[in-house]
Amino acid sequence: MIGNNRQLKILEILGNRGNITVDELASMLKVSKMTIRRDLERLQESNLLQRTHGGAFINKTLIRELTYHEKRLENQSVKECIAGEVLRFVKSKMTIYIDAGTTTYEVATRLPQKDLTIITNDIRIASQMMLTENTCIFLGGVVMKETGSSTDFHAIDMLGNFNIDLAIMATSSIDSDLNLCTPEQGRQLIKKRAMQNSDKRILVTDSTKFFSKSLYKICNLSDFDVVITDFPKEKLDLQKLETVEFVGVSCGIKGGK
Repeated sequence: MIGNNRQLKILEILGNRGNITVDELASMLKVSKMTIRRDLERLQESNLLQRTHGGAFINKTLIRELTYHEKRLENQSVKECIAGEVLRFVKSKMTIYIDAGTTTYEVATRLPQKDLTIITNDIRIASQMMLTENTCIFLGGVVMKETGSSTDFHAIDMLGNFNIDLAIMATSSIDSDLNLCTPEQGRQLIKKRAMQNSDKRILVTDSTKFFSKSLYKICNLSDFDVVITDFPKEKLDLQKLETVEFVGVSCGIKGGK
């Protein structure tokens, strides 16, 4: 329930900006930070926003997955910048798992043309690897038409057979507790298996994925060695992410919607 006009104004500001800090709201609305924190707490209780370390985000719940074409067009410049940062973690002779997704596809297009073994459940990434001299292992199973990926028990079982040097992972959403989420159980299970079988784990994600949620939890942001994103790390509780290396990208275009 919205208790006053100030809370309505907070929602209006968040609707336009997507996220804001307590300090900014206190200055804009000319009230104390304590008052703003109480307003944010009440709005979060009504499931109208999500509080973060030092601020708040408009509440977004991932109800349906975007089609692959929609995802490809969304924040394309940011995805290209993120993909470019991955290359410094890639070394010759590595076995690399590339998760299904449009940002990971951008990574695949930039990888060295030889001396890698690529494992993927994304049919478009596998097709891209066919154009190179790299060894490509496609995880078999039923290919989902919506995403072009295989996530059934055949793919999950096959993935369990490999020792992986580097996993390059994507996500549908990251909730307010910094858990990666997905709306489909098959994707949850194959992502979990990839994380378990990999020596090093990199997450590539643009800022639109933060502070939204879907049904199944995969892992926490703290489970990654590296996170490459345009999302500003100062908006996160970094004490919970002390072991994670953040690589920030700035492409002149914000990742927010």
